[in-house]
Amino acid sequence: MLKKASKGQNLLTVLCLCSCFCLSACTNFFFQPMKQHLATPEEYNIEYEDITFKGESGLNLHGWWFPASEESKAIVLFLHGNGENISTHSGMVHWLTRHQYDVFIFDYRGYGKSEGYAFVEGVIADIKSAREYANARRPSDKKLFMLGHSLGASLGIYSLAEDNGHIDGAIFVSAFSDYQKIAREMMATSWLTWAFQWPISLTISNEYSPAKVVASTPDIPRLFMCSVEDQMISAEHTVELFNKATGEKYLEKVTGQHNQIFAQTTNQQIILRYLDKWSK
Repeated sequence: MLKKASKGQNLLTVLCLCSCFCLSACTNFFFQPMKQHLATPEEYNIEYEDITFKGESGLNLHGWWFPASEESKAIVLFLHGNGENISTHSGMVHWLTRHQYDVFIFDYRGYGKSEGYAFVEGVIADIKSAREYANARRPSDKKLFMLGHSLGASLGIYSLAEDNGHIDGAIFVSAFSDYQKIAREMMATSWLTWAFQWPISLTISNEYSPAKVVASTPDIPRLFMCSVEDQMISAEHTVELFNKATGEKYLEKVTGQHNQIFAQTTNQQIILRYLDKWSK
């Protein structure tokens, strides 16, 4: 049974939170990794390959490769959100294997079985390493797509702007455009942190802000997808990124809560429509 915190405990929580934000003065607190796997593919009789590959920093990174149930059309590299690890995120995209797509999902440094600890620059390097691994495995006649969700989508945008890495198309689902802006919005949802949203957000580094670099992403097909019902990352973030992007780009506004977007059949069909078109 949960107990209601006293006013003194609530004040202490706020002070500790403020201290953490101000001392970090960066985006590291966006990462909430979990080391323990809460489930494995074996438990659900899912075919997969357990993978350990080297990141460019020398760290061992861990992931799962889910083969397409029939002849593969292409490979989809999935970049998950900020919490937990691949054991809780793989269900979001495993359904793609039923539609002839190989799916590669991996954990950033500090998550699951991946070594190290998570920080923005390091995780962006991990994404590059995962792209290189997936590209080395793909047949010459198959394409490689990037699919990112939430923090994974925002990091994916920056990663692509820095180095395309043989990606043939990308889908960014519920990406946020700016680290300071999303921090303010998150803190505004609680009375404990509402009053601190501006001073704390200004301590956060925006060096890797997706909005600053999205115009520099390569001219490959890019789908910006957002939910008008998302209560964690508002759709306006995605719209801003779409408007700043150049070249071949698409915008899809859908429904569903932040972590339920991939579970809706209509949203899956939208994703498949673009992937199937780009795979030809």
